[in-house]
Amino acid sequence: MRFASRSAAFHRSLGRRCTRLSTGPLLVVGLALGWCAAPRVARACSCIAPPAPEEAFENADAVFEARPFGMSADDRQARYRFEVDRVWKGPIGPQVEIITARHSATCGRTYQVGAKYVVYAQRDQDGEWSDNLCSRTRGSRSAAEDLEVLGAGRPPDDDDREPTEPQPDPAAPAEPPRIDAEPVQPPPTTPSSRGCAMEKPHTELGLAWLMLLGLGVAAGRRRAVGSSDGPLGRSPGSSPRA
Repeated sequence: MRFASRSAAFHRSLGRRCTRLSTGPLLVVGLALGWCAAPRVARACSCIAPPAPEEAFENADAVFEARPFGMSADDRQARYRFEVDRVWKGPIGPQVEIITARHSATCGRTYQVGAKYVVYAQRDQDGEWSDNLCSRTRGSRSAAEDLEVLGAGRPPDDDDREPTEPQPDPAAPAEPPRIDAEPVQPPPTTPSSRGCAMEKPHTELGLAWLMLLGLGVAAGRRRAVGSSDGPLGRSPGSSPRA
């Protein structure tokens, strides 16, 4: 009887030990799986305090005051379209687009449409403007120190792109180069014996005048001779011959 009771006690003790040995590893595995499946807390954006306006101005690629009027976004980033009021630095036109991260956990900045901001923007390798929570960008109402340092500013550029020369249309036929004809000069006249060069038309006209003048002189001489001989061909006062 005692032997039977001891045997039963031994079996019960052995069962408890086996249960502990079998549940211990299962408990560890369960805790590990639960830790892996537990949702992790997203890391927040960590930034140092923004620099003073002077240093922020030097570090930024563009500084301007503008109002956002539209926004589009995807899973990664947001694009805000701004209407620019004035510019202190950078080639900024009347409208500009700023790219920022979609969420604040990745240092994305959220702009209120219609509000006015002093924006300290950076330009990436693709030529796009960007901003984040770690910049000195702030609303104009809380940017008194910035506005005092920056001054009056200037109007936005008409176009932030560099002007390019117009390219000829390859489909248009090429126009041959124009060659201006040289004016035709009259051939030089041969100088006369007196050393004066006379144009041919002027020479013919001069000869005609000389001929007319000679005829006039000859006619005058004949009239003078006729008047001196009288009606009979004698001079007045002479006596007739016998």
